Amino acid sequence: MALASGNQVKRLYYDGEAAMMAVYVVRNVTTADTVNLSNDFLNIKQAAMIGSTVSGSSVASVSGTVITIPAGVSGDAIYLMAWGDSAI
Repeated sequence: MALASGNQVKRLYYDGEAAMMAVYVVRNVTTADTVNLSNDFLNIKQAAMIGSTVSGSSVASVSGTVITIPAGVSGDAIYLMAWGDSAI
């Protein structure tokens, strides 16, 4: 389990004020890797991933501002959508 960081995680879009939805591209991630979005969120309520190099979508596990990448991803790129309380 590794923490995806730096240029692995790029915010593509966000909308909202107190409650915010954001879409990220996350590169080179594997099942059980984590993504910490504390720069953008105070608390994440829901997250989902859509594979870009793998097919399919799934709900991601969330704990505070940390999202755990679900099964089926191995060194791939994904789109990650998160919704929660904005820190921006």
